[in-house]
Amino acid sequence: MKDRILVKLKEAYPDCISGAQLAESLGISRVAVWKHIESLKESGYEIVAKKGRGYCLEHPEQAIIPVLISENLADPHWGTPIFYTGQTQSTNLWARQLLEDQHLPEGTLIIASQQTGGRGRLGRTWASPRGGLYFTLILRPALNLKNASLLSLVMAVACARSLRQHTGCACRIKWPNDIFIQGRKVGGILLEARGEMDRLDYVIAGIGINVNLSSQDFPEEVRHLAVSLAMVAGHSFDLNQLLVSLLEDLRQDYYLFLQKGFQPFREVYQEYCIHWQQPIAVNTGKELIQGIHRDLDVNGSLLVETADGEITSISTGDVQLISYQEE
Repeated sequence: MKDRILVKLKEAYPDCISGAQLAESLGISRVAVWKHIESLKESGYEIVAKKGRGYCLEHPEQAIIPVLISENLADPHWGTPIFYTGQTQSTNLWARQLLEDQHLPEGTLIIASQQTGGRGRLGRTWASPRGGLYFTLILRPALNLKNASLLSLVMAVACARSLRQHTGCACRIKWPNDIFIQGRKVGGILLEARGEMDRLDYVIAGIGINVNLSSQDFPEEVRHLAVSLAMVAGHSFDLNQLLVSLLEDLRQDYYLFLQKGFQPFREVYQEYCIHWQQPIAVNTGKELIQGIHRDLDVNGSLLVETADGEITSISTGDVQLISYQEE
């Protein structure tokens, strides 16, 4: 019922809709409408009551409405069931907690409007205020642990390509799976796998995209490093529509990868990678390796040519761009 109320408020925007109108159209009492509205407000939805006009949904493009996601999915088994909350510590953490208590099928979507403890690669904090997309997909691929690293690259390609198509923003990739625009980070992916060496039980695929954020929404210390789609495009985006598009592109590329491996994605990854054939420094946690990024190996590791002409394979680390110029 709450989803239906949200849909009607969104459809009415920028106008308001009275409690009486909502009650009549939904076949419930005005008291029930009020209770649902209060519950929605507690969940973080910006609903205001305006005297003589009724209820209004503020910033409707920011409101995650699960029914608008599920009803528009190309494949009803990808992106459902949906677990939504206004705020959580981390959608990946929530996913792990859910998996401890129940079996979640492949394609399960876990999403929040805000994260209080969002994480990126290498344990870094991911600022997650309202206005972004923060979601986790449960995947159950027939892969071994070694190939899981390639899945990370595929999801980066899927996200970058989808955002390019549906927002017009020239998204690129920093190895392995950070999404960049104009040299600043707009999104990232964090995969957490469980299973044996020869077989994965499941993969928790967390994705965060800065969508409708302003510069002031980012912590001061990262404002020069982060950007949002809205900051680049000059306008906001409907989160539900953008998420549906992302989910469909992720679905298609995920199943293509399971069928044909990384080869169909190699050329696009090379095209989107901001440091391909460029000088980089990679902090592996044990040492700093400098050189030219030449290629990827069969497992998705970086192949870096160092000053002595040797090729070094790097499977994990943080890439730093020694020089960068937007093409």
